[in-house]
Amino acid sequence: MALIKDEEINTIREQSDIVDIISQYLTLTKQGKNYVAVCPFHDDHSPSLVVSPEKQIFNCFTCRTGGNVFSFIMKYENVGFLEAVKMVADKVGYKINLDFVSANEKINQVDYEIMDLAKKYYLNNIFTEIGVSARKYLNSRKLGEDIIREFNLGLAPSSKNDLYKILIKKGYTVEKIEELGLINRVGLEVYDAFTNRIMIPIENLKGDVVGFSARIFNGETDAAKYINTRETPIFKKGQILFNFHNARKYIRNEKLCIIVEGNMDAINVSASGIKNVVALMGVALSLEQIKVIKRLNVPVVLMLDNDEAGLNATMKNGKLLQENGVIVKVIKLTGAKDPDEYIRIKGVDALKENIKYARNFIDFKLEFLKTNKNLENIDDLVNYVKEVINSLNNENDLTKQVVISKISKDYNIDYALLQNQINLMNVNHEIESSKKVKVKKYSKYELASAKVLYYMMNDAKYITIYKNKLGYLKERVERRLISEIIFYNNEHNSINLANFLTYIMEQQDLFEYVNQIISMNDENLNDDEFNNCIEIILKILKLDEINQLKEEIKKEMDVNKKVELISKLTELKKEV
Repeated sequence: MALIKDEEINTIREQSDIVDIISQYLTLTKQGKNYVAVCPFHDDHSPSLVVSPEKQIFNCFTCRTGGNVFSFIMKYENVGFLEAVKMVADKVGYKINLDFVSANEKINQVDYEIMDLAKKYYLNNIFTEIGVSARKYLNSRKLGEDIIREFNLGLAPSSKNDLYKILIKKGYTVEKIEELGLINRVGLEVYDAFTNRIMIPIENLKGDVVGFSARIFNGETDAAKYINTRETPIFKKGQILFNFHNARKYIRNEKLCIIVEGNMDAINVSASGIKNVVALMGVALSLEQIKVIKRLNVPVVLMLDNDEAGLNATMKNGKLLQENGVIVKVIKLTGAKDPDEYIRIKGVDALKENIKYARNFIDFKLEFLKTNKNLENIDDLVNYVKEVINSLNNENDLTKQVVISKISKDYNIDYALLQNQINLMNVNHEIESSKKVKVKKYSKYELASAKVLYYMMNDAKYITIYKNKLGYLKERVERRLISEIIFYNNEHNSINLANFLTYIMEQQDLFEYVNQIISMNDENLNDDEFNNCIEIILKILKLDEINQLKEEIKKEMDVNKKVELISKLTELKKEV
């Protein structure tokens, strides 16, 4: 908070419209005076996230995630508070100068500096005399200087350790350079890890270079086609999608994310003018990568290699994406082994047609599940039908009906029998889904106190009523929150829930507690309901006092003191 005043933060929030901001990430549907969307923060299949334009907050009533516009950006983009403020400011055209780096960036600042220097070293090499053959190779693949510079493609020369010498001269330690996978040590000898290869920088989601993929280009037959940076403190394959940093804006503009298998596939597809493309960093997507993709809130087209491994990867990754609520389509590039070859053989226009008419994942599944099966054989047919039915978990009801109708007709299987299997699957799926999200049951006191606190955060008049009629809640977190509410109101002479959320954001436990309170309440404020909750709490507090007195009476040995306690107990019971 030290880098920007609270008043300026509130100005940025007030100039932003949470509906406009969230609609850049999610598809919002008007529902009454609010908007609803499928929640990106849990496995949601029906809209459970509510956005309130009136209060400028959002809330998911299932996973209890909520907050204001800054909270949404922090959660969705996985950034810190100040970065979220800057992103919102940029979106609304508010000029703000924030010079900051996150805690992780500070820790790894030297790592990023070294990798950036390595990138520049490799890039410089490719435009010198020693880079002639590498440039010719890239040019032969229709990758000119513009693409070389766009992707910062470079050359690791044949020299023993030139990069190492440069980095040491800059003052970096041999241990740090080795940790980042740029050198190898054999005894006292030090060698650059990459030599005589075209270097493809790998960037994290923010655009920092964290590793390299090194490709042969001189036709060597006894060398691995690619050598990649091993995992390091800043390079975790499961957290990265190749070209994501560059492709993200195009993905949002095109409302489509194309996923290919290799780095060169992504570069070649992008060079052909199709910029909304990213590449896998391995065979299968990780949960972290899927979360990144899901947050884009666009359909995905899987365009992997046209071989057995590629088809298996398409099936596996398509299933994972679909299970996480992503719409999946598939392109099978007939007549070529990968997108790069397809472009060279059939041209860019043919590829664009494939993308335009990509098949639904269900169509791919139905065909894929026939692989290595003779459907004239009873056992194979039974297994095929079972696999198809089990694969329909994440399909809508209409798709399920169409598929089983087709199977019934094609293979002369009783429709009612297939429908019964679908019904059993649906029941099992609902049971499993209900286990995933456990909805907490709140006590009468918790519901009443949450409502009292919710009212107080929305209108200062309820703070006054609370002080006059109640003045106390029994849980420590409630009392802490009340102290903050009263302090905020005294400081600003009013209270606004969206601004108050910003105020307490750094107190993580209170912030989460307020989100919980929001998820337990609707927006309507009613004086009678507030007063009724006050009465409920007062009664519960007195009942607690009665129970405490009963325990004291049991333990009290002094007769006179016991009589006094019993008299007090009688009066309390009358009040209740």
